[in-house]
This record gives sequence, structure tokens and C-alpha cells, in this order.
Amino acid sequence: MRTHDVPMQKQGASMRRPCRASLMLAAGLVLALAVPAQANPLTEVPGSRPPAPEEAPPPRDEAAERAEAETEARALNPNATAIIRSLAPFADGNPGAPLAVAPGDGGPPLRVDPARSVDLTVFFAYDSARLTPEARIQLEPLGEALRDRALAGHGFLIAGHTDASGGLAYNRRLSLARARAVKAHLVETYGIAPERLRVHGWGPGRPKDPAAPRSRVNRRVEVSLIAPARRGGLRFVLPASEQACAGSGLADPRLARALDLDDFDAAPTPLPCTE
Repeated sequence: MRTHDVPMQKQGASMRRPCRASLMLAAGLVLALAVPAQANPLTEVPGSRPPAPEEAPPPRDEAAERAEAETEARALNPNATAIIRSLAPFADGNPGAPLAVAPGDGGPPLRVDPARSVDLTVFFAYDSARLTPEARIQLEPLGEALRDRALAGHGFLIAGHTDASGGLAYNRRLSLARARAVKAHLVETYGIAPERLRVHGWGPGRPKDPAAPRSRVNRRVEVSLIAPARRGGLRFVLPASEQACAGSGLADPRLARALDLDDFDAAPTPLPCTE
């Protein structure tokens, strides 16, 4: 019995060895499938590698973005105090020559003071006269300045400018429409009397940067002080009133004498209270 048992045990052991090898081979295949193969740059076909998964963008903070946009819009234009300094008339009038303008709003011609003007950046919708939300923010300092008492009682010309892109006639119409939109906003939002504001569209005719007529800096709104209407060139001194002459005690120290042909001395000037 023992002599036959030994071959049987050897045969069973030899049968178990292939099974164990099969199990090891299967386990290796499982591990190979579970672990991604590293790409070989020498044998890899271009475009065969799957794209890496894109990272999800962080959530948008709309309130912070809106606040940043408002800050940038305000930084483009001067504040109300600076606008008042630019537009307030000189105490002794304008030493320079006013510029005559025939506005495109159908009103009478006027004269503006080139030395009392300010350029503002105003964002409009593309190819439109519609004010954007940023434009309303940009116009806040102008609205506050125009209703300040330092500028009360004065009129202003709101003129639109474009760059040289597009047709001349079209740009003039567009610039006039944008000037009208600015005026309407100032009247409705800040209570500016409409008769204080005139509008005009220059189109591309008065670029801020003549060397670059298509530059964006030429697209702007210009506000200028309207010069007072011209009065007579001669000034007439009115006679002094009786009340002003009472007790004045004025006297001409020169002696009044008759003039002859050889005497060219001027006669004493009549004093205000002597007639």
C-alpha cells in the first residue's frame, strides 16, 4: 500500500502546480488591468493619450466682480470736485477767444469756452447710444458737479466724439445720439434743468489723438461751459444819482479858463455830481 501511495502523492502534487501557476497568472493580469500602464514616450502614438480631466473653475463671486467693475469705471474719470474746477468760469471772464458752435440739436448757435471743458469716458453699448451700467457710474461725478451751486446758473454743451472708423455722416449721427442720451440721463437722474444743457455731435472731426484717429481715446464725451451771450461793445456810464451825489464834496483842482485858438489844454472834466 505504501509503495502505491507515493506515486499517487507525486501525481497530485504535479496536478496542483499548474493550478497554482494559473492562479498566479490570473492575479498578474488583474493587477496589470488595475494599474494603468505608464506611457512610453518612445512608442506612444501622438494623440493616443486621453486628455487630462479639466479642473472645475471656482465659483464666481458676482458681488465682488460687480464691485471691481464699478471701481474701474469710476477710476476712468475725474471726481466731482475736479470737474467743477474744470468747468467753473474764470472770475474775470475768459481771456481767450470763445469757440462758435452751431449745435446739432436745432437750437440757436452758441459760443463755448475751450478753456473750461472736461473730457469724460462713457461706455456705450457697441454701435449704439444706449448707456451701459458702467456709463451710469461714470456719469455720477458729472451729475453731482452740475447741480453744485458753483455751476448753478451756467449752461453747458455736451458733445459726443467718435473715432475715425466708419462713415463720417454715420459717426456724426451716432455721436449726437450719444450726447442726447447723456443729457437725458442727467436730466432724469440728477434733476438738471434741460435748458442748461445743449448737445452736439462732432463725430471724428475733433480727435483727442490726431496721430491715431482710430484710437479708442477719441471715443469720448466732452462737456464745455457755454460762454455768456455777447453784449454791446461800448460801455456807457450812466449819470450819478442824486442820492449818490449828496455830500460828495468832489471838486476839480484845475482852473476853468476859456480856450482860444492857441490853447489846446483840455477843459476840466465834468464831475459826476456837477451837472
